[in-house]
Amino acid sequence: MLKNLVRQAPMNLSPQVIALGSAISYAAANIAARFGMKHSNPVTMTLISFTTQTVVFWSLVLLSGSVPEISYFPAVLFVGIGFVMPVIRTLTYIGIVTMGASRSVSLRSSYPLFGALFALIFLNEELKPLVLAGTLLVVSGTFFITWQRANDPSAGRWWHALFPLTAALISGLIQPVVRYGLTVSYYPLFSTALVGVTSLSVYLGFLPLIKKFQRPIWSRKGLKSLVIAALLENLGFLLFITC
Repeated sequence: MLKNLVRQAPMNLSPQVIALGSAISYAAANIAARFGMKHSNPVTMTLISFTTQTVVFWSLVLLSGSVPEISYFPAVLFVGIGFVMPVIRTLTYIGIVTMGASRSVSLRSSYPLFGALFALIFLNEELKPLVLAGTLLVVSGTFFITWQRANDPSAGRWWHALFPLTAALISGLIQPVVRYGLTVSYYPLFSTALVGVTSLSVYLGFLPLIKKFQRPIWSRKGLKSLVIAALLENLGFLLFITC
């Protein structure tokens, strides 16, 4: 039974329900991360996020009894995504700290704009009226979020918006890659586990360099919120790659 779950986890749900679940998971994760990083920082959150992703999803894969057979090419694609994810999550967490959860997450959630653009370019998808309308709404929302009074103390500086927007841009770029990889070999749980262990390895490899700019802060006050944020975020990522 668990083996079938590893392969077909969210297939019984409609794409709309999966996408909504992903959005809710990410929203709750970002709020929890905001609370946790009041006593910690983005470096700590990133470490906890990828450690949780690696432990939880590899446990599910191994409990299934075997690692699913996956061809070489999609495995390489997801390993490549694992190299990029540390940049995305670090920028996301920095945005939450500098701009607040509501503004930063709204900008970070503009990735469908870039995803639609890259899908048109690389996957030759058709630009439908609803997609175009949604894209225009995303652009408009991004403008109104970043345009705010300079004396608003919670807004941060205008260039802080570059952190979540860059994360959204990169997410939009890898979205077509994720869709293609799952088209070739549909193993969402295993793919998430593969991305997690790759990202954790890459982040740990660069940690000595990262510590020169910011060192992890392990505070008991924020640890519970950070773990909850990591679990919710990884659930959101699993749903994201399957919708």
